[in-house]
This record gives sequence, C-alpha cells and structure tokens, in this order.
Amino acid sequence: AQYKEEHGDCLVSKNYKEDVQLANWVRGIREKKAGLLRKGIEVEEVSPGKEILAKTLTTERLDRLNSVEFVWSVAGPTVAWEDRFKELIEYYKMNDKWPSQSMGTLGDWVHKQRTKYSRKDSNFMKSRAPKLDAVGFEWTPRGYTRMSWDEGFETLIEFGRINGHFDVPTGSEVDKKSDAHRLHKWVESLHDMYRSYKLGRQSGSLSDERVVLLIEHGFVFRDY
Repeated sequence: AQYKEEHGDCLVSKNYKEDVQLANWVRGIREKKAGLLRKGIEVEEVSPGKEILAKTLTTERLDRLNSVEFVWSVAGPTVAWEDRFKELIEYYKMNDKWPSQSMGTLGDWVHKQRTKYSRKDSNFMKSRAPKLDAVGFEWTPRGYTRMSWDEGFETLIEFGRINGHFDVPTGSEVDKKSDAHRLHKWVESLHDMYRSYKLGRQSGSLSDERVVLLIEHGFVFRDY
C-alpha cells in the first residue's frame, strides 16, 4: 500500500533495489498464486487453529491485494484492449464463466475494467463499457460484495428504518472492515448489478424477486 502511494501503482519489479525485502515478498506471492492456479486452486483454506503463514493466500488476503490493484503478472508486452477483449470472450466460450480477477494477466485486465466501471470513468463508460455490456459481462461477480444477501438486506432495511432513506454514506477516512463501509459497498454493488439487470444480462445475485423486494421497501435504484 505504501509503494502504491509513492508510485501510483503496484507494479513492483523483481529487481526493485530500493526495498529488496518487498521485491522478494512480491515475487514470492506471484509465484505462489501462479502455482495455485496451475493446480486449479483460487484461494487457500486454513483449518481452525492452524497457523497462517506469511505467503498463505486466503480469501481475505486476496481481497486486500486486489483492493489496492495488486498486479499479479508483470511479464510480457502490452496487449491491446481489443485483443484482451477477444481473449475474454474466448475464455467465456470455453468455461461458461468470466475469469477470476486473480487469474494472471487476463484477471488483471478484468479487474481494471471493473475498477474503471465502478469509478464511472467517462471515456471508459462511453467507448468500452457498452462493448462489455453487449456480451453480458458481469460487473459485480457473485461472492464479491463482502456481505451475503440476507445480511445486506437486513442491515439496509434497519438503516432505512433509522435514517428514513437508503443513501448509505461513506467517508474518505473509514475502517474498511466496519459494518458501515461494508454496507456502503454492498449498496453500491446493488446499483452496479441493477444496470446489468436492466440490460437483461447476468446480474450477480440480483434476481427478479430481490429487485421487487427492494422496490417494495422503498429502495430506489440509480438510473444510469
């Protein structure tokens, strides 16, 4: 995180001489992830009471690395957006699902598209988001909201009862593990999923019944 603040990205080279310990750690994490993917494993499960080692890639650690846009692979030349888009389509045709954000260079690319979408980057929303929409790309994949549907819905309804509205705020300085931040992120994911829902695309965990339920309780979806 400190490296990103200073350099604006997480492209830590294996030959980064200013902090050899960081360079070695990053190289080890990348090699560990590549090894897991070769075995068809996304994350490591740790049994209760078992020690979590420095390079153990748990779901929480993977999420934290992805949240700072950690680059899992830095090798190879730059690939044009259209070429990576074609690679995405081929992957979906072969696997009937979108690639994980931690799946090498293609996963890095997927993560960047979702990041630009969440930030509503004007150029991206005008030129590239429509192309991804057209193939049914999922902007918010299942299991990425950090809150289950039941927990999120109950917390949102309680928030509305207390505050009289569903505009869940967040600040620049906030504990990312706090319930307030988690609820904010969950509500933002609802708006993102609803955009896909309106287009008739896959929309994560947002079903017809859940859309109706939210509207009946007075929740207003953002009109993009």
